[in-house]
Amino acid sequence: MLFQQVICKKRTSVLGLSHFLSGILVLFSVGIFAASATANALNGDTSTPSATNTESPPINATKASANKITAKKAGDETASAKTISSEAVSAVKNMLGQKIILDFRYFCEDGTPSSRCRTPMTEIPPSLLNVLSTHNIGGVILFSENIQNAEQLITLNYTMQRHMVNAGRQPLFIAVDQEGGRVARLPSDMLSPFAGNMAIGATFHQRGHAFAQSVASHIGQMLLPLGVNTNFAPSVDVNSEPKNPVINLRSFSEKPEQVAALGQAFVSAMQSTGILAAIKHFPGHGDTHVDSHSGLPQVTHTKAQAMAGDVHPFANIINSATPPAMVMSAHIQYPSLDDTEIADKNGKLQIVPATLSKKILTDMLRKQLGYKGLVVTDALDMAGITQFFSHEEALVRAFSAGADIALMPFTIRNKKDINAFSKLLNNVAVRLVNTSSDLFSESAFLVSSYNRILKAKQQFNLESFVSKPVSWWLDEAKENNSIDNPNSLKNKGIQIEKALSKASVSVLYGKGKLPVTSTRWLALMPDAARCLAFESALIRASSKSTNKPLEFACLPLTALPKKQLAMMLLKQAEVLVVGNINPLHANYELGGLDLPEHIKHRASESDVMAFSKMMMTAAKTQNKTVVFAPLRMPYEANDLKNVTDIAIATFSYAISIDKQVGKGDNKVTSYSLNALADVLVGNAVAEGRAPVSLE
Repeated sequence: MLFQQVICKKRTSVLGLSHFLSGILVLFSVGIFAASATANALNGDTSTPSATNTESPPINATKASANKITAKKAGDETASAKTISSEAVSAVKNMLGQKIILDFRYFCEDGTPSSRCRTPMTEIPPSLLNVLSTHNIGGVILFSENIQNAEQLITLNYTMQRHMVNAGRQPLFIAVDQEGGRVARLPSDMLSPFAGNMAIGATFHQRGHAFAQSVASHIGQMLLPLGVNTNFAPSVDVNSEPKNPVINLRSFSEKPEQVAALGQAFVSAMQSTGILAAIKHFPGHGDTHVDSHSGLPQVTHTKAQAMAGDVHPFANIINSATPPAMVMSAHIQYPSLDDTEIADKNGKLQIVPATLSKKILTDMLRKQLGYKGLVVTDALDMAGITQFFSHEEALVRAFSAGADIALMPFTIRNKKDINAFSKLLNNVAVRLVNTSSDLFSESAFLVSSYNRILKAKQQFNLESFVSKPVSWWLDEAKENNSIDNPNSLKNKGIQIEKALSKASVSVLYGKGKLPVTSTRWLALMPDAARCLAFESALIRASSKSTNKPLEFACLPLTALPKKQLAMMLLKQAEVLVVGNINPLHANYELGGLDLPEHIKHRASESDVMAFSKMMMTAAKTQNKTVVFAPLRMPYEANDLKNVTDIAIATFSYAISIDKQVGKGDNKVTSYSLNALADVLVGNAVAEGRAPVSLE
């Protein structure tokens, strides 16, 4: 048998796998390698909430309120010019609250310092409910840490919404980043992650808008009954930079027209379910070398290039029959659109980021493109903003530039942060009151912005979630997630996910050398979980195409294996398959099946590629069939043509792990790797076409 010197004869549990991997590799062979404050709100009042909220003035009352503030501000000629009316500040703070979306990813009631707090907030405590109602907060964004299962998520969202309604406040925007693909906050057992935007782009030439519509509609239908009403998706950035570290697969295509068409279909389908969509990241984050989570990127396109490229999808979608409820700004410098320099917190001049640019958010987005919806910033706690501007400065500049909503402007992790946040709001209100004498005039930006927010909440009927008892939504979720019902939303989502994975897999070159009929396979995969997933995929595919026994081994590249061992295995194999994730995926995406020391001392992207290329070169000299399978971006395939026979792209590396505790087994599934295996052995013909150029 192949690799018999190093094969383990027993399957292992999650914990056991650590010992299994300690020998530096994962090896498999078929037949041998055999994971409270809420009680009253939930159980009490289930009546339909009043449509009128006492603390947040309705739209038609805003003019009177604004005039009152203006009169108060200008009326007392005998007072010092620097005296600020507490009534004016209070009114501004009330509006400011609606213009903020907070995250409560972690919260420590025991006073753990904010920087060390890592307790997920899955049940909201009274202190945070009080923050929401006291400051009239406009919304909350949830992350994977906040989400355990459907019942918990519904309970959390219902508690927050019921509290706001009972307090006479506006209902909350409850938001997530559920783009699909690698940006998916809900667990895969709650909502199919799908293959993502670039996979959808790979189907465009044959399927048109079909997958954009079906994926977006499914996401919306699943989110709304869970109490989520806002989705910061889709990304309509044009991925024109091969080394873009943050967008890549999140883009539909490198072609602006294709991005516009698919983005519009996505927005229309998702908003038809009742979910507010937010297209991002304006004016376009596709041609950047820096991740704005860690720095401040700059785009050097001319204005003509910007309008024809990056801005084109935004302009088309905004001016379509179904414009997006929100547009999210980007933390990028775009000098051709605004080269204004402003002083950062260190006194150094910086080209103003788009998020803080009036020329970009007001003059271009509002006036030139005619956008009438809500402008929301990207998260203001990202390094692209925080390393240059204080919380207060960022808020004042973002609102003055024309942003309606500030996303995550301040991190609240303990009660000390709550007090600091209150002071921040007061300071921002004071500065805005002092900004100009006509700040609160009928056409002024703050009042107009506040009105837009209330209008959007009314338009999408955010109060409807608490118009029914929580038990109604729990029953709805149970029905939606039924595995036994073939027509349940969950099962429909699985079918869409399988179909998208199959339709998007794309042969980049070497089509004439398919199918691969060999039975002795060696694979290099990015990690242990994808070794397991590809093993499962190849066994499944081979069982359909041949009755011959399959021999298979896989080396995970989290830590590079010994060269001598790798060459020994290669010598005995007939086919080498190299699965590549570039840019390298994050540690939290590994799947948890690699040794901790391998993760801690993980091989770099360049080392992984160098080892892979060395193995492919050796395989070619030994007349092996060499398959390169980019699971993320396909650009590397072009540089490997001389050492590769076949290149097939999946545009997705998503996996799901069924940790069967006590059964000594971990079932790892990947619909994208299933589709790859089917194409390799001849069960299917690849239908996709790469939406980005290799050269």
